[in-house]
Amino acid sequence: MGRHSVAGAVRAGLRRMGGRLGARDAGSATMAGVALVCAAALLLGLIAAGGNIVLRRGQARTVADLAAVGAAQALWYGETETPCVLAGHIASANGGAIESCMVDGDDVQVRARVATQVPFVRHVTAQARAGPRPCAATEAVQHAQATGHSACTGPRPRPIRVMQPVF
Repeated sequence: MGRHSVAGAVRAGLRRMGGRLGARDAGSATMAGVALVCAAALLLGLIAAGGNIVLRRGQARTVADLAAVGAAQALWYGETETPCVLAGHIASANGGAIESCMVDGDDVQVRARVATQVPFVRHVTAQARAGPRPCAATEAVQHAQATGHSACTGPRPRPIRVMQPVF
C-alpha cells in the first residue's frame, strides 16, 4: 500500500462519516455560546450584588456614626430631651433608619440599618457609640491642673433613662 492510497482511504472514510457527524453537531456551538453568556451574566450579577452590599455597609456605618455623634452632642449641650429622636432624624436624612438607641450616662449607643438592592439581603446594620471623652485623659486637663485652672467646665446633662427605639 502506498502512502497516497492510505491517505485517500482515510479521506474517503471521513467524508462518509462527515455527513453523519455534521448532522448531529448542528447547533452545538450556539448552545455553548448561550451557556457562556448566561455564566457571564450570572457572574456579573453576583459581583454587582456584592458591591452593593459593601457600599451599603459603609453607608450604614456612616449613618450610625453621624446619628450617635449628633445625639451625644445634643445630650451634652442639653438641646433636646430625647436625643434618640434626633438620632432618628439624622439617620433618615442620610438614607438609613435607627434600629435601637440607648443612652448610657453621657454616651449614646445607636444601631442603624440601611436598605440594600439585593433580593436576599434586605438591609445591613452597623453600630456606633459616642459620648464625651473622659476629662482626666486629655492633655488640656493636665495643663490646666499644672496652671491651677479647671479644664472640665461646661454644662453636664442629668442622667436620662434608656430611650425606646425610634423607627
